[in-house]
Amino acid sequence: MAFLRLGWTEIVHCWRSVMEKDKLILGFAGKMGSGKGAATQIVKDAYPCTPSFRFSDALREFYSWLNVFVRDHGLELPKEVRTKDLQDLSTELRRLFGQDVLEHGIMERVRRVDSQSPIVIVDGIRRPSDIDTLKKNPRFRLIYIHLDERVRWQRHRARNEKSGDAELSFEQFQSLGDVEAEREIGSLRPLADLLVHNKGGILELPDLFLPQLKQWL
Repeated sequence: MAFLRLGWTEIVHCWRSVMEKDKLILGFAGKMGSGKGAATQIVKDAYPCTPSFRFSDALREFYSWLNVFVRDHGLELPKEVRTKDLQDLSTELRRLFGQDVLEHGIMERVRRVDSQSPIVIVDGIRRPSDIDTLKKNPRFRLIYIHLDERVRWQRHRARNEKSGDAELSFEQFQSLGDVEAEREIGSLRPLADLLVHNKGGILELPDLFLPQLKQWL
C-alpha cells in the first residue's frame, strides 16, 4: 500500500492537512476596547485548547528582536511597548514588506496548529488586506464587534494592556484610533459574517455570538 511507503514527516503533514480543513478559522475584528479579547476568552472557555493568534503578537516579537539588535549597537528602546509604538511599527513593516506581511505570519501560525479544538482564533484584524488569504478558506468566519467609543475608552484604560494606557485621556484615545494602523478597521464591518453590538457587558456577550458559532461548526 502506498500509505505504508510514507515517512513520518509525510504522515504528519497529511494529518495536519486534514485537521486544518476541519477547523473553523474564527476572526475577530473591532476597534480598540470593543471586546475582542473578551470574546476570544469566551470561545476558549467554551472550547478548551482553542489556540488564538493576534496580529500584534508578531509586532511584539519583532519589537523585542529590534531592541536586542539596537542594544548591540549601544542603543536601547523602551522596555514597555506602547500602543502607538506597535501602530507605527505595523505601518512601517507594511510599507517595507507589503500590506500582507502580517497575514503571512498569521497564516504560518495557523498552518502549524496541532490542537484538539475545532476552532482556531485570529484576533486583531485591522484591514481588509489582512484577510485576503483567509477569505479564500471556506472555513473562515469573521465577527465584527461594535461598541460605543466612550465605553471603549473606559475599558481600554481599565485593561491597561500596554504602558501608558491607563493614563490616556479621551482625546488621546481618539487620536490613537485615527492613525493609519487603525483607520481601516471600520471597513471590515461590511465584510463580517456576524455583527455583534457589545453594549450589554461581558455577561451578555456570549449569547451574542456563541449560538451562531455552534451553527458554523
